[in-house]
Amino acid sequence: MREERLLTGNNPHTKRPIEPLLLGVLAVLLFLSAFQKQRWDSDIFWALKSGEWIFKNLSIPRTDPFSYTFYGSEWIDFTWGFQVLAHLFYTYLWGWWGVFLLQLAVTLLTFFFIHRNLRLLTKDRGWLTICLLYLAFAISYGRFFIRPHLFSYLFISIYLFILNSREKTPGSWHIFLLLPLQVLWVNIHSSFILGIFIIAAYALSDLIPWAAGKGLQSGSSREVKVLLSLSFLLPAVSFINPYGWKLAVFPFVHTTGENAEALKHIAEWSGLGVKDLLLHLYPIPIDFFAFKVVFFAAGALLIANLKTSGAKVLIKGLLLWAVPFYMAVTHARFIILYAFFAVPVLSELSGDYLSGGGKRERGLRLAATLLSVFIATILVWDFSFAKKIDDFGAGIKKGVYPEGTVSFIKNEGVKGNIYNEYVFGGYLIYNGIKVFIDGRTPTVYSPYFFWTTLVSDAGGRWDRLVGEHGINMMLLKITDDNCQKFWDDKGWIPVIFDDVSVLYLKKLEAFERIISKRGLKDLNPCAKDPKYELPGDSVKLKAIREELKAVVSYFSDAGLGDRISRPHRLLGLADTGLGKDYLNEAESELKKAVEIDPSPYTFYDLGLVMGKLKRSDDALAAFKRAGGGFDKGYLGAGLVYYDMKDYKTSITYLEKYVAASGVKSEAVAYGRLGLACFKSGAIDCAVRNLKKAAFTTDDAKELAEIYYNLGNSLLERGDYKEAAFFYSRLLEKEPQYVDVLKSLLEDFKRRGRPDEAGAIAGALGKRI
Repeated sequence: MREERLLTGNNPHTKRPIEPLLLGVLAVLLFLSAFQKQRWDSDIFWALKSGEWIFKNLSIPRTDPFSYTFYGSEWIDFTWGFQVLAHLFYTYLWGWWGVFLLQLAVTLLTFFFIHRNLRLLTKDRGWLTICLLYLAFAISYGRFFIRPHLFSYLFISIYLFILNSREKTPGSWHIFLLLPLQVLWVNIHSSFILGIFIIAAYALSDLIPWAAGKGLQSGSSREVKVLLSLSFLLPAVSFINPYGWKLAVFPFVHTTGENAEALKHIAEWSGLGVKDLLLHLYPIPIDFFAFKVVFFAAGALLIANLKTSGAKVLIKGLLLWAVPFYMAVTHARFIILYAFFAVPVLSELSGDYLSGGGKRERGLRLAATLLSVFIATILVWDFSFAKKIDDFGAGIKKGVYPEGTVSFIKNEGVKGNIYNEYVFGGYLIYNGIKVFIDGRTPTVYSPYFFWTTLVSDAGGRWDRLVGEHGINMMLLKITDDNCQKFWDDKGWIPVIFDDVSVLYLKKLEAFERIISKRGLKDLNPCAKDPKYELPGDSVKLKAIREELKAVVSYFSDAGLGDRISRPHRLLGLADTGLGKDYLNEAESELKKAVEIDPSPYTFYDLGLVMGKLKRSDDALAAFKRAGGGFDKGYLGAGLVYYDMKDYKTSITYLEKYVAASGVKSEAVAYGRLGLACFKSGAIDCAVRNLKKAAFTTDDAKELAEIYYNLGNSLLERGDYKEAAFFYSRLLEKEPQYVDVLKSLLEDFKRRGRPDEAGAIAGALGKRI
């Protein structure tokens, strides 16, 4: 009872100890959501460059200055205001720390106005406000990375706060702040159209009851006129921008016609549909769960409050609940926006509903507090454990952008028309390189052009693309199918690679010097997966090693030696493949690789080297680090424990490996697991796994050893007939085991175990 009073209490406005604690946790989560390195999206890079261009030229770009494919074509730079702000914070507030401060300021201001709004609408119920804040954060935090869309959340929250405050205190002049705010919004992001929607929703919610003659007083009539006036004035002031009517109508042009065809190929513009959003009621992922809670709770309260809430509240609530939901269903990027519309709706409806009695208050207070604690727990876990420690900080996260290849282009003075992956475009612009394409699709690049990039992976189509745009350089992902395709095409030569990309140059006279000096002739820099395998031929491996040493040396000289991991890893693998004389060098390179990128695959490689160096403790440490993200880490640890004769621990790790890898488990895992079980006295486990090892092993010598151990295990279990069968198969594979079985036969005879002796004798047959 005491605990329930602590959570619920009798006075809805009385603060309980848990409320400030939850607010404090939310403040920390808001900080952490901003304090993350750039890894989500490359648009910030071209935005910074555009802001720099605006300051340098003291004008707004009218044509594209950043690509060579559409250079000089018309560009409606609809986020130019954001670019200016980003440039100012970046330039005058310590680079990426300034970008962090901008993001933190915007998100904190957003939630400040949401908090104020919710306290107003819930009639100062702190427990309900906190719950709704957590719901809003849970839905939206996945898109808290620095892009102009952050400002749309802020403007929506400010608009709703101003309008709701006006309803509580009619006649307030603050409502006219919407006009300058609209001018700011239209010059920061094309979502300004939502400001017009918000004022229209409030105007309609006043106009419809007023027009229907619901007995409104003259004061209310004046409020209707103010809202109607603003409904016309906000679209009018939206024309106050450098592009005039073109920017004012941009939200409609951007998402319709041919542009809609292009947008459907971009993930954030695709739709999830009602089923995915609403019909899977799992509490994880937390953002979808919170979305469902808000949607169903607001919908239920709209129905429950039909008789108690006024027509104005219901009309406004329905518009702000349903229209953003339609937007979320049709475009994934709008799912987050739904939080900033629907949560205030839910708060106002909850406030009206709770005015109906104390029993409702007590029940909902407990439920809301428990929901807040649940969401807070999931979010704290996500930020503390699901995210990597190196995700946090200011700057660019290692291994996400083509830092090494782009540095090479700049330092070596490589000039040409580059074909780049879509996601690399912004980073190239940031580094002053004219691009083939970037994230400004389709505001710069025509929908037809974008379509050609999606279908140009076939030979004839690619040749047309190369010919039409004069492409003579390519920046490709290391995992892209095209990377391997052009490795096989001797007309293109890879000259450098980093953790994410490979730079190819066309075999032309203009690139002859660079290709002769840096061209990779033996090392294939492409990789379909992180488990990269090098050839076993020592001559070729030594040639590859020399190429890798040149790449590592280049990055060291360029000041990127502590940021690019993959060349170190591949050099370590090459050294490992060359045998014991190179193992110490392999250890050194692999340690450098994991210091830069603590990849489980690289820890596994390091564990293998430590094992070959007979350093069991170091091997175990490496394999355990690998096991969290790579199944074979468990395998490596299990094999080391087996060699150390710690069979029970070996079983634990080998079973983890088999459980994680399933039918793809390696035969050696079944074999060692079976033997570890046998030596631990777990005979059923031994038989089960040795049978699997026998079926999955192709090597005759290994298979014979498995048959021998399987026969012994079956004898121990008392399956004498089956033991004789496997002993017979052993002798078929390796007849030299006759002497071993004869010795075993004599041993069982001396020990007075006739059943075991009979099984072996049956297998030996005439060989006795």
